Amino acid sequence: MVACYPGKGTGYVRHVDNPNGDGRCVTCIYYLNKSWNAQVQGGVLRIFPEGKLQFADIEPKFDRLLLFWSDRRNPHEVQPSFATRYAITVWYFDADERTRAKDKYLTGRKGVKLGVRKWNKNRES
Repeated sequence: MVACYPGKGTGYVRHVDNPNGDGRCVTCIYYLNKSWNAQVQGGVLRIFPEGKLQFADIEPKFDRLLLFWSDRRNPHEVQPSFATRYAITVWYFDADERTRAKDKYLTGRKGVKLGVRKWNKNRES
């Protein structure tokens, strides 16, 4: 995901990247902001480690790579940004959890597949 915050006080509310077991296990954020001054421009990523009273503020400085667990252990938010702020986010997926999440999505409550048909190479559709 490529994110561009246009400034003007834009940010992102406190959230967890993977609250429901969708397969994302590590969040990787790479910052692209040259000459960033968080005191003036804001845009700090604030992480609230689960079970802690403290929080960690990470400035979105150029060429900084940040990695953290994507689940409920690390709720986070982007503080208001007063200049255009760029970041690239990539998630590392756990294959088993991702497969279970897809199966859960594609099945109904009683385990019946909804509208899913396997493709048969010997049959024209």
